[in-house]
Amino acid sequence: MKTSKLLLLAAAIFAFSCSKDEEPSLEKRAISLAESDQVIPAPSALLTSDDPYAQMAAGWIMQANAMSSYLYFLEMPSGAQKSEARITASNGRVKDAGDHVTYIWTDQQSGYSVAFQVSEETDSYVFEIFLKIEAGTEFLKYFHAEEKKDRSEGFMKIYDIFGIYGDDASVVWINYEWTRAGNIFNLSITEYSESFEAAITVDLGSKTGSVTYYLDGIKEYTLTWDGAGNGTWAYYNEEGTVTESGTWTA
Repeated sequence: MKTSKLLLLAAAIFAFSCSKDEEPSLEKRAISLAESDQVIPAPSALLTSDDPYAQMAAGWIMQANAMSSYLYFLEMPSGAQKSEARITASNGRVKDAGDHVTYIWTDQQSGYSVAFQVSEETDSYVFEIFLKIEAGTEFLKYFHAEEKKDRSEGFMKIYDIFGIYGDDASVVWINYEWTRAGNIFNLSITEYSESFEAAITVDLGSKTGSVTYYLDGIKEYTLTWDGAGNGTWAYYNEEGTVTESGTWTA
């Protein structure tokens, strides 16, 4: 009996150690949105429709997919150098404790020095991109994203280090937040003043979806589309009552 118990204990320890060994290292962690060149897939007929409301919907889808341009910097080139030092920046909060992996390289297209840093929280991973725009200057945080380990939700902030809205590099120019449950993907887009929000919901399998636009917290309009690209539109007053509505055929 003792031998059997010892064998069971040894098997459990072995299984646990194997499962730990199979965990990807921190530097191999990646934000889920970087796995595809499209954050939101859309019916092709919707994207090519000449209907003005279909074009509005397509515009928001393209705005969402523009996230890929920021995710470009997460693709480390072969010559990236691993750094033991944690990157800090004056324009954004940086976690100052715990494990981290940092790589630095020069982007061949822009000439910028790029630093990519990933660290771990209790239930999420933190992904940061820093840019050094001119030689001899300090790194500025350009990109801060966090995603749950189960990939069920996350957010991404883009800092205004290029002075689009002024000289304050700590301003968050655009903010994305998302949740995921099965094929249902919800994405919220807000800009720096938070005066507008676009709330997008899509079924990643069927490519059906909707976008609702809010201005100063008040719902302005909603657009919906099916898998063929056909859709509906509706405008609302301040009380939330539909004032105009219609449909389109892709």
